Amino acid sequence: MKRVLIDKEAGFYKANLHTHSTFSDGKLTPEELKAEYKKRGYSILAITDHEHILDYSYLNDEDFLTITSCEIAIKEFPHQSTLKNLNMRVTHLCLYARDPHNNITPCYSSVIDHFIKDEFRHLIKHNGEYERIYSTEGVNDIIAKAADAGFIVAYNHPTWSLETAEDYLNYDGLFAVEIYNNSCVKQTSMTDEAALDNFWRAGKPLLCLAGDDAHKVLPDDENSDAFGGFIMLSAKSLDYKDVIHALEGGDFYASSGPEIYSLIIENEVAKIEFSPCASAHLITSGRRTDKLIAKPNESISYAEFPIMETDGYFRITVADSSGKKAYTQFYEI
Repeated sequence: MKRVLIDKEAGFYKANLHTHSTFSDGKLTPEELKAEYKKRGYSILAITDHEHILDYSYLNDEDFLTITSCEIAIKEFPHQSTLKNLNMRVTHLCLYARDPHNNITPCYSSVIDHFIKDEFRHLIKHNGEYERIYSTEGVNDIIAKAADAGFIVAYNHPTWSLETAEDYLNYDGLFAVEIYNNSCVKQTSMTDEAALDNFWRAGKPLLCLAGDDAHKVLPDDENSDAFGGFIMLSAKSLDYKDVIHALEGGDFYASSGPEIYSLIIENEVAKIEFSPCASAHLITSGRRTDKLIAKPNESISYAEFPIMETDGYFRITVADSSGKKAYTQFYEI
């Protein structure tokens, strides 16, 4: 029996689901962000400005789609800044609207709105003040209220947030975890691949995301944190509903560079095709792993890994010669 998990014939849209504009603490306007991302082959952009949602559908065209979204924070000390208190724990969530015109910010807090510039404050829509409490119950209440308001919720950069498995494995209602954040990598080389494994082994099968968290979208600047983390999404079209459906269904892979062309299971063997890389690794629910390493000064673009029923589930990562990776989703056997 043949299972097609990533279909090379389906085609992909390149997407960045985490970036910031001048409406919060980013360096470029939404219009400038569109121009820079579109120039580099992106078709989808979520402008996840801090603490408020705006409808950017006026930027959409036949080749480009914005996802209505924002990033919110739940802080251990709400009145303090994570840029000043570097030891404070925090939970960052990205909220993606199922309806492109749903621009009412759930669980709005004026205590944590210092990223919002005064000249834009009149644009914010919300349903009243909400007290955000940094606790398992507090985070879960926000996730649930966001879901009720029509959003899907992703969990961002847990290592940067100083959260451990003891914290995040208690969070419920998430659809994905961001395992590669380009801004964090530029600052500290931190990635969160282990968090994905922890969620699955705890019985919480989340999808994996890679994003920029871009603030400094400065073309040709070595300090830019843009154009490093992305997903390749297999949607029927750039119609908003098709894109959200593909996101929720896990019809994408995450990457910081390499491309994955196809992944199938045939005769109990996982077969994966990808752009030239230095290695490919199989990860399962247990300790059994497998790998294929290119010979010195050579590359590989195809790998086969036997799949066993006892594996429970598996995922595959490929890495190029510079260490950049692409990550499949986890798939149950």
